[in-house]
Amino acid sequence: MFIAFILFGTEVAVLVAGLTLAAIIAVAVADRDDGTFEVATPGPGVPGGVLVVVLAPIEDPETAGVLAAIGDPSRPEVGDRALLLLAPARSRTIDRWTDDLEPARYESQRVLTVSMATMAAAGVAAEGRVGDGDVVQAAEDVLRSYAATEVVVVAGAGEFERPIAELERRLDRKLRHLTVPAGD
Repeated sequence: MFIAFILFGTEVAVLVAGLTLAAIIAVAVADRDDGTFEVATPGPGVPGGVLVVVLAPIEDPETAGVLAAIGDPSRPEVGDRALLLLAPARSRTIDRWTDDLEPARYESQRVLTVSMATMAAAGVAAEGRVGDGDVVQAAEDVLRSYAATEVVVVAGAGEFERPIAELERRLDRKLRHLTVPAGD
């Protein structure tokens, strides 16, 4: 750009700068990793089990019962591993722009607490974490250090279809989608 400015003037320098910016954006978009997730390998010191991405609070006994059956230690693919509940801290775009993430963290902690209490009331041992605001990124972050045998997404009917489809596309293991009853 500097050389274009010296040799050809301002107009050509601005054109070169614009083309350079467009090339950088094109490379960044093309370099985006849309392959399968890297999932931790089971072994000593590596926790694992069933990852439950909680996008809506688990408040009903039926959903808790289904999760209890999925995480049943007698299933050979589960073994003695537990359930890990992950609640992404989803925020609005304006909140991300203004760095006001506290309401999103608070809401995800509320969703996680309600879900953990329901699971405990159903007699199911589970751990919980709050994750990144992007559902797919939150799952990817956890799966790097958690050897999940399968992934379950709990959401309301018709909600989060795009991230659920993206998770299903990028996972190399089973994905189940549980729909919580409306109003819960």
